[in-house]
Amino acid sequence: MTALFSVRQIVPCVLGLSMLAAAPAHAAPPPLDAAALHVCASQVGQLRSEAARLLANGARLDARRSALDQRSAALQAEAAGLDRSDLRATLDLQQRRQQHNDELQAFNADIARHRQAIDAINRVKQTYARDCADRAYRRADFRRLPAEEQAAMRAGLDDIEVPYLDPAANP
Repeated sequence: MTALFSVRQIVPCVLGLSMLAAAPAHAAPPPLDAAALHVCASQVGQLRSEAARLLANGARLDARRSALDQRSAALQAEAAGLDRSDLRATLDLQQRRQQHNDELQAFNADIARHRQAIDAINRVKQTYARDCADRAYRRADFRRLPAEEQAAMRAGLDDIEVPYLDPAANP
């Protein structure tokens, strides 16, 4: 018995097959060559060391911010209770306020440098994600890497927290 198909049955089938043939296959990117593997390993090492340094620096900056905020509140409270007729006390407070403002400016400069460092390490992270992550490489190329780069590649980035600045947050 011969099966008969109507044109309506055949056309969707043919169209479906042609769509499959036209769809590009998602091929895996080629393996990293030795030079690219070296760059990727360097990036892993940089991410591992810089992320830890930036997180520690962020904690120090947070503690410093807290101390500066407390000092600001103390100076403000002192100003509220100051006898304005006492010239010596007024000048002393003014001098301490100026010193505090200088410390605040230095702190703000340190924050700006910290933010730039975070931006830079996030660019490294994005470059690594784009060019290196989930890419194969040849074992022979891996064995030619310096020991510290081999160790960095073995450790990977799964346990690394890279600081991130929320673009929506106020600077």
